Amino acid sequence: MSFFQFQNNNTQKNDLKMRRLKLLICGALLFIAFTTIGYRTVSLAGLNDKTVKNSFRSVNSKNLIHPFRGNILDRNNNLLATTVNISSLNINPQEVLDVNQTILKLKKIFPKLNREKLLQKLNSNKKHVQILREISPRDHVSLLKLGIEALKIESSKKRIYPNHSLASHVLGNTDIDGKGIAGIEKKFDKVLANGEDISISIHSGIQHITKTLLLEQINQFKAEGGAGIIMDTKNGEIYALVSLPDYNANNYNKLLGNKLFNKATKGIYELGSTLKLITAAVALESNLINENEVFDVSSPLRISSRTIRDYHPLNYAISIPEVVVHSSNIGSAKIAEKLGSSTQLKYLKSLGLMDKLSLELPELGRPQVRTDKKLLTTMTISYGHGISITPTHLASATATIVNNGIRVDPTLLISNSARKNKRIFSKKTSKTMRSIMRLVVSNKNGTAKQAEASGYLVGGKTGTAEKTNPAGGYFKKQNIVTLTSAFPMNNPRFVITVMIDNPKGSKRTAGWVAAPVVNKIVTRIAPILNIKPQTKSSVNFSRNLLKFKIRGKDKGAIL
Repeated sequence: MSFFQFQNNNTQKNDLKMRRLKLLICGALLFIAFTTIGYRTVSLAGLNDKTVKNSFRSVNSKNLIHPFRGNILDRNNNLLATTVNISSLNINPQEVLDVNQTILKLKKIFPKLNREKLLQKLNSNKKHVQILREISPRDHVSLLKLGIEALKIESSKKRIYPNHSLASHVLGNTDIDGKGIAGIEKKFDKVLANGEDISISIHSGIQHITKTLLLEQINQFKAEGGAGIIMDTKNGEIYALVSLPDYNANNYNKLLGNKLFNKATKGIYELGSTLKLITAAVALESNLINENEVFDVSSPLRISSRTIRDYHPLNYAISIPEVVVHSSNIGSAKIAEKLGSSTQLKYLKSLGLMDKLSLELPELGRPQVRTDKKLLTTMTISYGHGISITPTHLASATATIVNNGIRVDPTLLISNSARKNKRIFSKKTSKTMRSIMRLVVSNKNGTAKQAEASGYLVGGKTGTAEKTNPAGGYFKKQNIVTLTSAFPMNNPRFVITVMIDNPKGSKRTAGWVAAPVVNKIVTRIAPILNIKPQTKSSVNFSRNLLKFKIRGKDKGAIL
């Protein structure tokens, strides 16, 4: 063997050793890598749910440039709004080799694509043109099979609302860039944008029931729309807030017009005789009038150029409870005259009826209240004319009247602690008002008889008012009908306020249109709220509640 042959063999052996060494090193590195990954996986698997959740939130809020927007949940942690990943189809027109072939292939997958618009996009001078904002996973696979390099499939985020139109005015919307532009989405935009979830006080089931029953009545009476609010009398938490017509939150568009308008919190209306509750409560609280004092309502009341009349005239003097039960405009006006404008306005202010709500929504209406202190103004405000408020304002005032007189402001957040609110009425006044409100429903002369839900001690007050004309004055043949109510009146837990805008037909009063909605709502939601119907043990209280004598046209005493 020559020297050169020996050297060559030796070199080959060294190369072989080096290759083996490299393989061993690579294998060792791979082993270490997989061992580390495996250990990390096992460690993560062993973490509890809270730790994982906290980690996810930490990554969302700190380590990503654009974190996933937080979810909106109802009071039972049901999902109301969330964000998902979607794929969009884009194209670089500069890379398209055959425009006609590209159009042909895309039309096979997306037959509804407009050929002319597609041709215009493919002939664009831009380097990035969107063809479809959202495509399905199946379409994604089909596009990959086309092998067209000019096509670009990009991932983006989309805000979705699983319940479509349910609570759409509460939830609001985001724009195409994911920024909140209405409702909770706008009010808490910074919190949600940071990846934090928000739980609101809405109960999805009760929201659905309220919407369904209100919509049925709106359709039956061919009304323009309506609003419904269900609110806890103690802490102000709103379980349902409905504005109709509504819209599918997944298909937000400014062209939806009045469907976007929140009648419950933004719209202000003259809510008519429902304001007699406030007039009566103020009269009792002020000690200027006692509950047994009577007012002559036998003749129309002429003030300046205005004549105040009653819808159902009575020919005798009536007490405060009878003024409310019979819904006497004349009686209410005479009570207001004794109270005076200053006292009236002071209580309207203390009840929050002269200011915007403190509710967690951007869509809030400012009340309009005439403050000229003229006698006629004071009188008409007493029965709901010359004062325009939102239905949610009325719900709040009703809660204050029935909950032993503590002002309660409505909220869409779940309250973790009792708020220190101001006392407006005494417990005595509140108890008296609960008796009066119960009579409005239970007494045969009451205007809200159709709100009676057997066993649930519903109380309330109706209001039928001519709809205001934006150009001035009133529409003589258009009404706003309202019932504000509470139940059970022996220990009121919830307020239900229903307003219907311009019902049609011969029976267009609140007693015929709004009251039946409350009846149906109470019957449906009471079991959900674990409120049991009246039993024999509560019959005695029910009778004590109805302590006033209410006379009909024949002056007969009726309990």
